[in-house]
Amino acid sequence: MRIETKLDSGDLGVAPRSLYWNERPIDIIEIIDQWYGADYRYVKVKDSDGGLYILRFDGRLNEWALIMFVSARGQVLATQTE
Repeated sequence: MRIETKLDSGDLGVAPRSLYWNERPIDIIEIIDQWYGADYRYVKVKDSDGGLYILRFDGRLNEWALIMFVSARGQVLATQTE
């Protein structure tokens, strides 16, 4: 899913500082990991509510896409055992 992003001008486009998903602004507070390919870059980030996102930057198209999202509550539920 394509998303709009806002890059930090001092960050040289390494990763977005915020994104818009369903017209809702989401502030990114932490870049957890990054990995690269020939024409793309994946970035795992955390938002201020504890949600985790994996974003993909396509260098050929010069656009960001949302690949995965897990809410903070979903992370807790996934680690609980019965």
